Amino acid sequence: MKEENINITKSKMLNALMDNIPDSIYFKDINSKFIKINKAVAKRLKIKDPDEAIGKTDFDFFSKEHAEKAFQDEQKIIKRGKPIIDLEEKESWEDREDKWVSTTKMCLYNKEGKIIGTFGISRDITYRKKAEEKLKIAKIDAENYAVKAEDANRTKSEFLSNMSHEIRTPMNAILGFSELLDNQINDPCLKKYLESIRSSGKILLDLINDILDLSKIEAGMIELKQRPINPESIFNDIGKVFSVKMKEKGLKFLIDIDKELPKALQLDEVRIRQILFNLMGNAVKFTENGYIKLTARGVFHEQKSKFDLIFSVKDTGIGISAENKGIIFDAFRQSKGQQEEKYGGTGLGLAITKKLVEAMGGKISIDSIVGKGSTFKVILKKVAVASVEDTSEDLEETPIDNIKFKKQTILIVDDIESNRILLKETLKPYNLSTIEAKNGKEGINAAQKHHPDLILMDLRMPVMNGYEAIKKIKQDNDLKDIPIIVLTASAMKEQEEKIKRINCEEYIRKPIKKTELIQKFIKHLDHTDKEPEPAEEKKAAEAKERTDISGTLTREAKKKIPGLILILESHIKEKWEETTKSFIINDIEDFAEEIIELGRKYKLGIILKWGEKILSQVESFDMDKLPKTLKYFTELIAELKKLAK
Repeated sequence: MKEENINITKSKMLNALMDNIPDSIYFKDINSKFIKINKAVAKRLKIKDPDEAIGKTDFDFFSKEHAEKAFQDEQKIIKRGKPIIDLEEKESWEDREDKWVSTTKMCLYNKEGKIIGTFGISRDITYRKKAEEKLKIAKIDAENYAVKAEDANRTKSEFLSNMSHEIRTPMNAILGFSELLDNQINDPCLKKYLESIRSSGKILLDLINDILDLSKIEAGMIELKQRPINPESIFNDIGKVFSVKMKEKGLKFLIDIDKELPKALQLDEVRIRQILFNLMGNAVKFTENGYIKLTARGVFHEQKSKFDLIFSVKDTGIGISAENKGIIFDAFRQSKGQQEEKYGGTGLGLAITKKLVEAMGGKISIDSIVGKGSTFKVILKKVAVASVEDTSEDLEETPIDNIKFKKQTILIVDDIESNRILLKETLKPYNLSTIEAKNGKEGINAAQKHHPDLILMDLRMPVMNGYEAIKKIKQDNDLKDIPIIVLTASAMKEQEEKIKRINCEEYIRKPIKKTELIQKFIKHLDHTDKEPEPAEEKKAAEAKERTDISGTLTREAKKKIPGLILILESHIKEKWEETTKSFIINDIEDFAEEIIELGRKYKLGIILKWGEKILSQVESFDMDKLPKTLKYFTELIAELKKLAK
């Protein structure tokens, strides 16, 4: 009796569960006819009593397409004895909107364990599927919008870039002729008008240059030209550029450069100077009293071949509010409440600075308090320590100037392309040809194929490192006598013994001094000492150089010289003085191109060749000769005046 009561209780509990659960529960026989359904199924099938479904199939309620699919699934379950778990399926009807359900179906067994049908449970997931569909559509729309926005931004940037170039040329003419007129007009009122034209023209030209820079960056047209630079030298140079202005305002200038800073880092000098120029310019502009501090330091990475460069510009100026910190790096945006009539500006400087920093893989941040001042901090991650340090200033005093190598081949093995290029350029003047390899394995193959006279080998490389490559080369009877010079940033004191144990002739720590490299070559390569140039021959060569730069002078060109002198002694002279003082490579390049244009316009070889010489030295980064070439400007005007007589 108790067992019977228990069974009755279980039956009532099961029916109560079946009737109240929101999910659809159903039992079917071996032919997929309903045996039992709960109230949730009856509601979905739009029948009042669940018993009405008994003996019927899905074909009596659903669309033929859905009923057929459900029938096939159930027959597979019966045939294979395996369930279907969490199947997402679309329920389609003839007279209403489709629904989505997550279904689990299993075999239904009798007491003897024989399969007599199926039972299943389905949960309505229509709301979720619709949400997923909306999300999918929104994602596609967002992607399309992003593509369109990117295209629009690129088109805008290209347009601005082209327009800036087009406007810049006539603007230079406006400024140039304003300078000419200023020398010929004595009326104070007219001079005042001219000064307004010149002042407005310069502001407009600065704006155009800023837009050009910004548009180049945004359009992806900016190309970083990484070369070995001495960061300490650049920081000191920038300080000198602003020293006069800071002195005028009574500001103290503090500079704190870490002595452990590498002497040569692989960076784009023009862009680094531009970043510093913008940050220092802002600090001077918005600081009326107190000080400006330039700080630079960094940390080596484990292998010493990479360096995180960190520099900051701190001022005691007007500061920036919390609400304005979010907009100051946006183009054409300035701090709210800023006195435009006092500070002016276009709001492009910091936008350009941020984009340049990011183009170099770095980050810029600001810490500021209104009325107390601001600190702009730049972090450039994993900057390569350059393989060759430019120490050309010392070369004139070293014996290597008189060395001439016989024609020989050098194999350069280094995984960093910029290091290989630097070494190639360093060796060009010494009659040495070069071949390259990107890792130790390629280096061995190149050595076997070309049998070079000397090998420059980096140690840390992919595929095969320098240690293993040197070992294999020295085990090869045909290659073992080739001298090997190891170039490594890892050659710290604790590793000297390890490097000495490998069978190489020499090793040099990075950054490599040109003098040290050539002196190592002298020990292992055939060479001769060049005869010193006699004093008379040297003078003749200098005279020839002066003759060459003068070029051929036509009668027509001679007539135009007085007008040209006026141009040179006005805005060209002013630009020359500014360029020589700041020594910013980008400005020198622009100056050289303007001189070349004047040479072509006036058909004067003396002008044209001087401009070409400046440009050539800028492009080859000849920092020894460039200052001397620029200094020639005063002599150039003197020679033109002689030619004009």
